[in-house]
Amino acid sequence: MNRRKILIGALLFPCLIYAQKPAEKADSTTQEDLSLVGVVDASVFDADGEDGSNDASQDINTTVLTAHDIYLNTAAYQLSPMRFRNRGYSNIYEETYINGMPFNDQLRGVFNYASIGAMNILTRHGDQTNNSMPGAFTFGTIGGANNILMRAGDFGRGGQATASFTNRNYYWRGMAQLSTGMMDNGWAVTGLIGGRYSGEGNIQGTFYRNVSYALLIEKQLAGGRHRFNFTTMGSPVVRGQQSGSLQEVYDLTGNNLYNANWGYQNGKKRNAKVVKAIDPTAILSYEGKLSDKVTLNTGLSFHFGKYGNTALNWFDGADPRPDYYRYLPSYFAANGNTEAAAYYDQLWRSGDTSFTQVNWDHMIAANRQNVMNGNGQAIYLVNERRSDLYETTLNATLTAQLTKHNKLTAGLLGRNTVSHQFVKVDDLLGANYVLDIDKYSDTDYPGDNDQRQKDLRHPNRRVYEGGIIDYDFKLHVNSLRGWINNQYSKGHWDAYYGVQLTYTDFFRDGKMQNGHHANNSYGVGVRHNFTDIMLKGGLTYKLNGRHLFQVNTMYGTVAPLANDAYISARYSDETPQGLKSSRIFHIDASYLFSTAKVQGRISVFNTSFFDLTERSTYYYDGVTMVNQVLTGVHKVHRGVEAAASYKLDDHWTLSAAGTVSQYYYANNPEGQFSTDNGKSLSDYAVSETEKVYMRHVMVGGVPQLAGTIGARYFINYWFLGANINMFGRNFISASPARRVSSRYNGNSQANTPAVTPNNQYYDAYRQFTHQEMFDGGCTLDLSIGKMIYVGRSKSINVNLSFNNIFNKKDVKTGGFEQGRINLTKPSLFANKYFYMQGFNCFFNVSYKF
Repeated sequence: MNRRKILIGALLFPCLIYAQKPAEKADSTTQEDLSLVGVVDASVFDADGEDGSNDASQDINTTVLTAHDIYLNTAAYQLSPMRFRNRGYSNIYEETYINGMPFNDQLRGVFNYASIGAMNILTRHGDQTNNSMPGAFTFGTIGGANNILMRAGDFGRGGQATASFTNRNYYWRGMAQLSTGMMDNGWAVTGLIGGRYSGEGNIQGTFYRNVSYALLIEKQLAGGRHRFNFTTMGSPVVRGQQSGSLQEVYDLTGNNLYNANWGYQNGKKRNAKVVKAIDPTAILSYEGKLSDKVTLNTGLSFHFGKYGNTALNWFDGADPRPDYYRYLPSYFAANGNTEAAAYYDQLWRSGDTSFTQVNWDHMIAANRQNVMNGNGQAIYLVNERRSDLYETTLNATLTAQLTKHNKLTAGLLGRNTVSHQFVKVDDLLGANYVLDIDKYSDTDYPGDNDQRQKDLRHPNRRVYEGGIIDYDFKLHVNSLRGWINNQYSKGHWDAYYGVQLTYTDFFRDGKMQNGHHANNSYGVGVRHNFTDIMLKGGLTYKLNGRHLFQVNTMYGTVAPLANDAYISARYSDETPQGLKSSRIFHIDASYLFSTAKVQGRISVFNTSFFDLTERSTYYYDGVTMVNQVLTGVHKVHRGVEAAASYKLDDHWTLSAAGTVSQYYYANNPEGQFSTDNGKSLSDYAVSETEKVYMRHVMVGGVPQLAGTIGARYFINYWFLGANINMFGRNFISASPARRVSSRYNGNSQANTPAVTPNNQYYDAYRQFTHQEMFDGGCTLDLSIGKMIYVGRSKSINVNLSFNNIFNKKDVKTGGFEQGRINLTKPSLFANKYFYMQGFNCFFNVSYKF
């Protein structure tokens, strides 16, 4: 007994896990409540005997153990402030479906979670497929998949209202949902409105304004055997962004959350980088039981995404960014001007926002002076970089129980995507117009009027507010996919295999004829097409229903994303030489267990990525703006992950989850270089193709050592929880530009020195090629919740959580190396960082009726 008390106290003193609601009865037996995954004990759902066997069958059911994965759901929530990602995978390897329709867009390959913001009430139900396992709605991918079910018939008669307060990106959130339930005439309707708001977020200069809506309509026929659904939704948002900065700037301001994006305009704060986005979506879907053993799910979706991101631009004026390297004390110190360095040090420490932040009034005054002088051209302006998306998807999935032991799932998917990318003049800041020319052309091509044109078809064009400037093009992407999963289950063995075939094509359609790329910027470009195959299989041995041993593997090819395939899609149709599909080989092995007291999983995994393509853009000192594309990239993600929960009694549950992993580059890929100004790099005595020394460089921006330990106490619908979260081996995102030999061999034309082990530049070389590893750390989270039932059909749920209790603001969560380097003055282009937000809380009250 004393040991138990000591163990409880040791876990509860540092932490409590977040509060959760008890399970609500679902209106459809085919759905799961995703809000409970990883929280409800598997034994609650297990009607079998102690060994997992069912009296009516010799087969052993493993659905609960594999679907409600403790590790995935605990780690995803608790470790998210550290930018944790499952197995370190990019988001493109995680699929999100809504009502059986895929919503990872074809341009970037990711799902935009903001498109369902402030709709949490409607997004709780769905299906989940872990890692590469087969699913009822998808072939599957190495990062797993979720199918969010937003169907009116899944919500009972009544509604729910929710109000929340937090001190994160937004401060207030509200949602209200009302449902008719399934009426006698077979119709059901559900509606929702919601929103999130902050005049200024936790980080200075940021803000959040969001309104969301959703309408769900369902018609059922033949007692529910045929379900027709219409779902439409949108979540328009306007938000001010945070920037990463140099450690020097954070130290000078005494604020690791310093944000260089904002400043005062006429006494009011204004952010220079503002996201404006709206994603209206409509889904028509059908689910039908064609027979007792055959189910068909099909649908048609339309998605329009309007995404804009503002940024400052300037012509013949000083750089307006307050943390520009020439405004820092280190710049003057590196040049031997100690007096100026001391002066700028004092300016930064003074807290004078006219210097430490964007000076909007100065920019407007400069433009107005230009107008008064008879030249209405803008020196400073705000551009909006737009990326609008039009996507149509047709999908069908058929599931057939062929025999008692054999189930077949097959699908067909067709998609068409058009991405329109351009720059719009958002605000001329008091000027009359802006001239659409390359502001650096007089340096690169003195006296050549054609080279300075952004559009040769409209030379020296004046652009006004709302007009298009700089670049304008469309990317067209089409794909057709067919797949099949065959699952077999009998006795102590489960097995599955699957195959997927995908055809993809894309092309660029330029709307401007750029002067630097006159022959390959305007009109329809080369059509690129790829045919890919993916194979997978798995085997599970069920010692009994409580102990499983599982192996999964996957191998195949994946077409490059259109957004990453072009060297500089803004200005030309050029792609890297030998552009081809990447390859993936994945294998994992797991032991899963679930007893009356303990359940969990231990896994080892290894994923190899071959022939990846990566792109970066940076200023090459002494040369020009350079685009660098890596081809043939080989990465490895491998590690061990484990999670377990222990139910001490009816009140106490202890849990732990963690991973020890390695994510790294495994080869030295080829780098292809191209300039924005159209010149050959040979003009600067720089090779256009060169080996990039990336081998053993770690994948940055994700902790490779992470874990959480928690305790939960439940009594009379009170929930108390705590977690201590630990993380380490998080590396800065490496710049390939720093890892090519030409940057260190010396170039008299670019005025860069050569490095030898014995000269004064060797320390700078070591600094630029060394990848920084951030310090590890831990955080403490506490929470409390209460469920109050009012009568038989109403309830009030109150939750309060506290994250990062010790207010740790010195934890680096990410950052990146700058591509620009200076061997004689290495301090000029130091790394940039992002830091963890300090103490934050979340208070939520919901009323269900």
